Parts: sequence; C-alpha cells; structure tokens
Amino acid sequence: MYVHKGTVKEGDIEEGAEVEAEVDAKLRQRAKVHHTATHLLQAALKNVIGQETAQAGSLVAFDRLRFDFNFHRPLSEHEVMETERMVNRWIGDATDLETKVMALTDAKGAGAIAMFGEKYGERVRVVEVPGVSMELCGGTHVCNTSDLRGFKIVSEQGIASGIRRIEAVAGEAFIDYMDVRDSHMKHLCSTLKVKAEDVRPRIESLLEELRMARNEVSALRAQVAVYKASIVASKAFSVGTTNTIRVLVENMGDLDADSLKSATEYLIDNLEDPAAVILGSCPAEGKVSLVAAFSPGVVDLGLQAGKFIGPIAKLCGGGGGGKPNFAQAGGKEPENLASALEKARTDLVAILSEKVS
Repeated sequence: MYVHKGTVKEGDIEEGAEVEAEVDAKLRQRAKVHHTATHLLQAALKNVIGQETAQAGSLVAFDRLRFDFNFHRPLSEHEVMETERMVNRWIGDATDLETKVMALTDAKGAGAIAMFGEKYGERVRVVEVPGVSMELCGGTHVCNTSDLRGFKIVSEQGIASGIRRIEAVAGEAFIDYMDVRDSHMKHLCSTLKVKAEDVRPRIESLLEELRMARNEVSALRAQVAVYKASIVASKAFSVGTTNTIRVLVENMGDLDADSLKSATEYLIDNLEDPAAVILGSCPAEGKVSLVAAFSPGVVDLGLQAGKFIGPIAKLCGGGGGGKPNFAQAGGKEPENLASALEKARTDLVAILSEKVS
C-alpha cells in the first residue's frame, strides 16, 4: 500500500475521485545528488580514516546531506580535505551508476554494504558506483556521478560518544553554497584591500595589532586605577584604639573589574597591616563590580574576604566569593551599589570593633 500525504490547494477531494501525482523534478534532482553523494562520502571515509568506520544514520534533504558515522576522534583538517578531494575526483570521473535486484546472499557475497540493524528481504536492490561503492539501497540516485557537479563538507562534529556527524552539500546546493562563500570572500577582499590569498595573513596581522592595543589599553586602565586608588587612600580610617585596623570602603566610579582589582591590590599593599579594603564600581555596561581585600592581620582575626563580599553582592542582585585574603563579586543592580557599600562599611566596622575591643 502506498500512502501519499498532501494539502488541497484548489477544488475538493472526494472518495473515488481521480488525482494525478507529479514529482517536482528539481527537488527530486536535489535529493538524488545528495543521496548519491552520501554513498560516495561513506566510501571516501573508509579510504581516508579506515574500513572499520560505518554509517550510523543519515539524512538526505534538498539543501544538504547529513551523515553520521562511528569514529573515536574529530577528523583533522587534512582528512576532511582528502575526503572532499576523493569525492570530487569520483564526480569528475563521470561514472555511470548501476542498479541491480538480486538475492540478499549474492549481494553480500559481492561485497555490498548493508546498514547495521536494518532488516532486508530475500531480494534486495543494489546501487553501485563501479570501482567506488556498492550498497544495498532502495532510494533514488543520479544516473552518472558527474550529475553531482561538486561536493563540499560544511561541518564535522561529534554528536555522541564515538559518533561523528558530517553535513555536506552537492549539486545545486553546492553551487549555492560556493556562491555565498565567494560573495563573503569578495567582500573581505574589498574591505581589507587585499587579494584572496592575502586575506588570512592580513586578518592575523590585524588580530595581533588588536591584541597589542588591548594590552596597552589594559595597562593604561590599570595605571588610572592605581592613580585613583592613591587619591582615595587618604580616606582610610582606623578602627580600634590600641590595635588599630585601617579600613577603606569606597565607590570607584566606572572602573572595570580588572582595574578595580588593580586598585584594590595597590591599596592593600600600601595600607599598613592590618588593613581591610572594600571597593565597588559600576562600569559603562551597567554591571556592578565588587572587590574585597583583607591583609594577613585581618585574616588572622577570623575574617574572610570571600565570605564577607558574597552577602554584599546579593544586595546588588549578584554574588561572588574567593579566598580569605582576596575576593571578587558582581551584580546587575547598579542602583543598589551605594547602599551595598554603606552596609559593607557598617558591617565591617562592627565586626572589627568587636575583634579588637
């Protein structure tokens, strides 16, 4: 029994009515090339990575093919390129496909590949690309390998333990894919004002320049942070009467997280031990950054920067933590930074006053 599923676009369908089914030739051709390309791909993989690899699933679509196979590692760039070259070489050989219906035992004896776990009848259809591939298959295929026109692997990735997946294009989909990529390359060449073969070294050069520029910016930001820290250092106050502890809790404006860390490190190194520093900032992106640093003398009293800064960060809609002597945190509610720092100051003074009283 053959069952067809469709959508009525015009008229009515009644029981007993006659209908005429017509295959979309262009879509069928796209399916054909991707199905034959799947057979060639499996044959190429067996040649490139080993005969033990086998199909673990596949999809033949109008715009691409998907081929799953068992293998224990990602394919190298060389293996992917060699697989593509082999398939395209077979396409260029313009070999006629042969289909035969024969006994299952005869097909297996001839070396035809069967899908593991698939059930077959006593007689099977064999699709062969002479000298390349022979598989049990009931699907539609091209008449000649040259009908594939070209083959390109789009991606190769792991989808499960020991299972890899290749997505590729052939035929019209191959032409469409290469046209899009060629358009991108021409745009890059125009933007970078170089030839196609010089795009890669030019991009690598630009990336190196960008890396160096970012390092310079980072260094300048650190210097600005230290400068700001040297200014606010005078705001440090003492807690206790005999064994005094220097305390500084301050809002550092729009310093980014790394710069805030540099400022905190400068202050804790320049304030005499024992000292405790809590700094906060709100960078341009609108996120809260918090840093807490306790000198050895404060840590010896039982205070831990990581445990202290966490609850403060929660007031800003975030969290964080770290080591007893140094911790970082963040939040997403900059409007609460001032009140959070005020609580940090109050709590820190109360705890330290009790410790040194």
